[in-house]
Amino acid sequence: MRIAFITVGDPSRLTGGYLYHRELFARLRAGGIAVEEIVAAPADLPAQLAAVAAVGRDVDPERYDLLVVDALARAVCAPWLDQWRLRRPLVAMIHELPSVAASNPDPAELAWEAPLLRADRLITVSDDGARILQGRGVALERIAVVSGGYDRLTPVRQYKATAEPIALCVAQWIPRKGLHELARAWARTVRPGWCLELVGETAADPAYAALVRVALATAPAGSVRIRGRIDDSALAEAYGRAALFVLPSHYEGYGIAFAEALAFGLPVVSCAVGPLPSLLGNEAALLVPAGSEADLAGVLGRLMDDQLLRTRMAAAALRRAADLPTWERCAANFRAALVVAKDRS
Repeated sequence: MRIAFITVGDPSRLTGGYLYHRELFARLRAGGIAVEEIVAAPADLPAQLAAVAAVGRDVDPERYDLLVVDALARAVCAPWLDQWRLRRPLVAMIHELPSVAASNPDPAELAWEAPLLRADRLITVSDDGARILQGRGVALERIAVVSGGYDRLTPVRQYKATAEPIALCVAQWIPRKGLHELARAWARTVRPGWCLELVGETAADPAYAALVRVALATAPAGSVRIRGRIDDSALAEAYGRAALFVLPSHYEGYGIAFAEALAFGLPVVSCAVGPLPSLLGNEAALLVPAGSEADLAGVLGRLMDDQLLRTRMAAAALRRAADLPTWERCAANFRAALVVAKDRS
């Protein structure tokens, strides 16, 4: 089978969606599927709109058995999707709908997304994502849920009482990750000797990053470490040293970083939004309302103060991770969804 996967932006970035694609494509290719990744434009909307004509000219559906289109590429592909679908099966890859995930979505998002929702098959990464698609009128039989894996990194340490007093956060600095609230909550609740370690891209939204840095500056000296983008080996080490994981997201399509934190036996602090309650289970996480700085500070303080609670939650995290899909299972489920789309053509 030969597929075209059409996306936008920089696939080398360490965001959840691009990471999902890299892990998935490696396994699909190893299994004999030819995947051609086509980067249609930069991710920003002006660049996508400027590239519409070029995409229509350069993408030839006849070269492939089917086309898979990333929802991030909705604007650059929207004028062509219905035409492509007449010539080859069309699959939409929905990590998240921009009209849902963005804090201030463009008014045209619904129009750009509409042709994606008419695809022969829609692959989403969580049951919550499937419910959102159904709410937009997509029949359940056209939806496949294919969650990412948890086992990309090799745990260098299972949780133990001697973990360093580190609260680890792995996320890019964008508003929906809730890092501004985290910075303010940390400044008001941090216990002596504890450190908030921030891993992930800091430059995706410079204005927002500036707000986060101002809030972090109010925390006690030495209680925050900004590491930025790091490689997988350093990330595994960071998970392995930490005593807990915190990421107060306002929205997640799935949450690969959360799954990886569970695999390292980390208690989790986050928000009761989207797929996170289902992903994290009832015992491994303390969940607060999105945007509530006071509640976030309260649960962070509780976990920092209570070693026994952290130990119980760590054991629950390992149990929960054992029930999550691996990357091999992700690839098998994705391939099955492609076969269904191809057979229905």
